[in-house]
Order: sequence, then C-alpha cells, then structure tokens
Amino acid sequence: MNLPNKITTLRLILVFIGFLILTFPYPETTSTFVLEIFQTQIHGIYFIVGLIFIIASITDFFDGYLARKLNLVTNLGKFLDPVADKVLTNGALIALLITPNFIEYDHLTFPLWAVLIMVIRDLIIDALRMIAIEQNKVISANIFGKVKTFFQMITIILVFFNNPFFAQLSLPPYFSVTEIMIYLSASLSLLSLVMYLKDNIHVLYHQSH
Repeated sequence: MNLPNKITTLRLILVFIGFLILTFPYPETTSTFVLEIFQTQIHGIYFIVGLIFIIASITDFFDGYLARKLNLVTNLGKFLDPVADKVLTNGALIALLITPNFIEYDHLTFPLWAVLIMVIRDLIIDALRMIAIEQNKVISANIFGKVKTFFQMITIILVFFNNPFFAQLSLPPYFSVTEIMIYLSASLSLLSLVMYLKDNIHVLYHQSH
C-alpha cells in the first residue's frame, strides 16, 4: 500500500475513533462539560470530535495531492478515497443525528431530512460504482462530488462547534449561518447526484443490456 492510500486508511481510523467518542454512553454529569470558545458554548465532547474531524478532513487533501505529485494514482486509491470521504461525512452526520441528548443546552444538530438526502445520495453513487466495477470500470470523484464533500465538511465542523463566530448573528428568517450551510450542502448533494448519473449513464445502460 502506497503513502496516499495509507493516509486514506488513517482517515478511516480517525472516523472510527471519533464515532466511538461521540456515541459513547456518557454519564449525566458529562452534560456539564461545556466550553466557552469562539463566542459560543461548545460541549467538550463535540469540541474533541470536531478537532478529530478537522484532522481527518485535512488528510482528504493530502492523499490526493501526494498521489498526483508522486505519480502514485492507483485504482485502489480512486475507489478508496471517495469511500473514505463518505464514511467520514456520513459517519459524522449519523452520529450528530443520534447523539444530541447528552447535552442540556441548545446545540445545533443536523435535521433528519438533510441527513437522509446526503446519505441516500451516497448510497446511490456507491451502487453505481459497484456496477461500474463489475464492468471493469472505475468511477472517480468528479468536481461536483469534491465541492459537495468540501461544503459538507465545513458544515459539519460548524455544527460540531455550534455555529462558531455567528452565535450572536440573527439572519432572517431566523436562520443561522450554519443552518444556511446545511441547506446549501443538501442542495449540492442533489446536484452532484444528478451530475454523476448524467456522466455515467452509460454504466447503467450497459448493465441493462
């Protein structure tokens, strides 16, 4: 396994660690572990997992950059990198959706409809990739998928840190900056799904014949 693929694997390990920390059944006293950072209150567990998520997100840049710079682009990397991205973002989305209850103060969470859009979109793309593999083809991440992933990562970070820097900013009609980013991320997920299907319709056409 080359260096870029090792970095991608590290991202998967960080996802697993962050998910365990976030979903661990903490005692009720944990609710008092609140930090005052970035002009807002952040639960300590969210802060720790947020830092892990940032580190994991940074590895997404380095594995692709090194693969291109060192000419180490492989079919394994083309497949593993987008899968690791999906595990990173979807793992965080699901964890944020199912673990808001150990906090006794107001904290932003992802709405169910947004999580469903993003997760179902990725499941459809993964199914398309599996069909392509059966045809000895590899569907690499395109620019729409990369932009979608970037906005998802930024939005998840904002949620982890509870709308940092924007806590006192009121925006009509009562949306926070982070909530606007949630809508934008969901919209980009739908757009990227349409573009993936448009660019790879031949894979489905070949499968039906």
